[in-house]
Amino acid sequence: MAKSANETAAAGKPALNGIKGGAAAGPTDAKERTLDPQVLAQIAAFKMRIQAGVGEVVLAMLNLPRYRNQTLADVMHLVVEPMTRDRIAIAKAGGEGKVEETAGIAIWASVSDEVDAKIREQIQARVFPVRLKAEDWTSGETTWLLDVIAPSQKVATAVLANFKQVVKDKPVRIHPIVSQLVDPAVLEKMKVRPVGEAEEKTGGADKA
Repeated sequence: MAKSANETAAAGKPALNGIKGGAAAGPTDAKERTLDPQVLAQIAAFKMRIQAGVGEVVLAMLNLPRYRNQTLADVMHLVVEPMTRDRIAIAKAGGEGKVEETAGIAIWASVSDEVDAKIREQIQARVFPVRLKAEDWTSGETTWLLDVIAPSQKVATAVLANFKQVVKDKPVRIHPIVSQLVDPAVLEKMKVRPVGEAEEKTGGADKA
């Protein structure tokens, strides 16, 4: 049986859930065809790491009252943007013969003087979580630890200690929320003081 012109045209188009029509599949982009297999593998691995990491962090946040009022739209600036800039550190627990699980999470930033001032203003205004633009997370050399997500004070303190080793000798400014989560004796030993706390005690900005 002869097909009509419309049926012939539709036959060359992909079907969506069994429905004929839609945009015809075009040739693969030239740049995509010429990508090195190793580069493609690296891109795929990066995507998988980000997707898995975002899922872990969001699941951890769901259990915390301080993130209860955040919306799905907030995931982009709270998780995705710092994650893609390597500003979320995920500590793992487990070992040989054990299932690897997330032990704790550190959310941090390395910021410029301008962004540092922005963070201080939000702390003074009791804004949490701190709101940063995408480019703010890696805008300078001043290190901020903005939050630690962990199931206990002991684990939160361990995450802080490990984070201090990552940044080495650089001074770390921590959000007051972190001081409520970790062992205060360890904070004192590490000579780390929450910026908001220091400002309240001294009546001015702590530039440590």
